[in-house]
Amino acid sequence: MCRNKSTAMTKQQQLQSRKAPLLGEPVRPNVGTNETNRGDCCARILFACMPLFSCAFILAIVYILIYKGDYHPTQTLISNAIAEYEPQQEIIVISFMGATFGILTTLARDVQIRVYFSREGTYTSFLKASNSIGSLANTLSFVGYLLLVFNKYDAEDENLLHDVGGIMFFGLALLYAVLQSALLYKQTRYSLFIKTLFVLMAVTEIALVISFLVDKAPQLQWFTVAAISLYNGLFFVLLWIDPVDEELKEYFFFGFWRKKNANSQGKDRPSVNNGKAAIEMA
Repeated sequence: MCRNKSTAMTKQQQLQSRKAPLLGEPVRPNVGTNETNRGDCCARILFACMPLFSCAFILAIVYILIYKGDYHPTQTLISNAIAEYEPQQEIIVISFMGATFGILTTLARDVQIRVYFSREGTYTSFLKASNSIGSLANTLSFVGYLLLVFNKYDAEDENLLHDVGGIMFFGLALLYAVLQSALLYKQTRYSLFIKTLFVLMAVTEIALVISFLVDKAPQLQWFTVAAISLYNGLFFVLLWIDPVDEELKEYFFFGFWRKKNANSQGKDRPSVNNGKAAIEMA
């Protein structure tokens, strides 16, 4: 009897002394049931990789302009280079894909935050407002990016839309970075390393924009675009550590996935819309 107690105490001490992973504790699926929050492997990989797709497509624009378009970052603004590059179809398609995955990533992060704080029972009005404002800001930021791409800079009748798109893209992306840093700070699921990384990226974006407004150096605008795309790519880590696949499938497929599972298993999945999705920890 004493030996069993000693063994149990030793295991408990080992668990308490175990260092937390660098990126944070992953959400574990339920043990002993058919329910998990990870969903199937393909869905998890798809949702987690959306930020990487957005980052890759936008960085591809930078690569194409420099190495195929022969635009030098120290001589031309990236917004002007995007508008002048030929063939425009190439830039438009890649930019559209990058913006689309960026908006999908924003929506996925919005759902993840709602599920997280609802699960913890701490989804206050302030957090709801911050999440909604941030999601709207980043979505409009990518809309501004498309306005910047679709409207030629040298066309007098479309010059205003090009400038407005640039302001929306850079300004609203910064607002989103600040709000996300604040929301991430409230999430104990993630390690201090991850939180610090996101804050440093947000500070870098702000510093680059301020420097550009002061110095007007063209290369600073290029660096800002790269920083914004890399920041969005970092959400891969958050979606991988704390996946909410079932809620995302229901959100993006308008509840079709939950209805399908309800018919096959005889019960419904928890809905993200009611704000009460929960995960039973093992």
